[in-house]
Amino acid sequence: MLLLAAMGIALGYLLFFHVYPHKPKIGIIDIPFTIIIDRSADTISSQLEYARRDDSIKAVVIRLNSPGGAAAASEQLYFETRKLREEKPVVIAMGDLVASGGFMMAMGANYLFAEPSSLVGNVGVIISFPGPFLPPPPNENLVITGPSKMSGGDRRQWFMMADEMKRSFGGIVGMERGERLALSQDELLTGRIFSGIEAKNLGLIDELGGPTTAIEKAAALAGIFNYELVDVNSHVLRKSNEIRRWESDPILRDLHDLDRRPQASTTTGSEPQSLNAVSGEALGSDGLPKLGIDLELLRNILPQGAVGAGQAEALPGFPYKVSQPNVYYLYLGPSQ
Repeated sequence: MLLLAAMGIALGYLLFFHVYPHKPKIGIIDIPFTIIIDRSADTISSQLEYARRDDSIKAVVIRLNSPGGAAAASEQLYFETRKLREEKPVVIAMGDLVASGGFMMAMGANYLFAEPSSLVGNVGVIISFPGPFLPPPPNENLVITGPSKMSGGDRRQWFMMADEMKRSFGGIVGMERGERLALSQDELLTGRIFSGIEAKNLGLIDELGGPTTAIEKAAALAGIFNYELVDVNSHVLRKSNEIRRWESDPILRDLHDLDRRPQASTTTGSEPQSLNAVSGEALGSDGLPKLGIDLELLRNILPQGAVGAGQAEALPGFPYKVSQPNVYYLYLGPSQ
């Protein structure tokens, strides 16, 4: 009887701690009012990728509030959100404003919620073209290989490009919303913005509700219950700060070098696994903490003030200030 009791306790221990699955998680990504540019898009992409790679996260809820921003950065977030959707349910809870490039990002999710008073839509593009990339050369020392080299094209070509981008944006909305969309492409591409109630009636969103409702929907789509919530923002920021500290602190490097020296083992005779002096996590072969995530992903969250090479470094001796056209999926507010 004692033997059977001991075996039962051991079996129960194994089942509870090794076989019985851990409580499933729903990742929460909070995007407060954010204009989408390269820096913010890289940070959000890191959060999306973290949620995608963490197997314990079974569904993701994104709290989104954005007027849009740069066209390429907005498209990047649409593709990253869609990539995440391919592996686990993604539900978006819209805040005060999800317009233009922010609305494009939302198209990558499985299910969209908005508040009745949310402002949604504004499908379109803005091209701010300041003129020639370079001012007219003061002399003949500058050789141009084509008539559009300095300007990128004439005004008519820029208008055609804007119309092409607008219709591409409309095509994404039409493809993602499908038969739920009760707007024609021409109506959609007027650039109108809609209240949450109108957006629901027109099929631009799926349902009226807030973050709590979005979490319940994400759990239902993932088929989970008795779940817990994970703040993805803080997890990614903590790991990113740890990597920066590890790479920049020579004392931690020295501790790691000492820790990795061969040591005798009384059990197996093998070298013990090194630990991170910061958090006690296991270290990989490169000497950095094992995070289950590409380190380059975390390095995308750049510290404030990090910049690339300026014109003087990139083009030494070049006499002109180089400008560029700016392309936006951005809501600028109601027309005056």
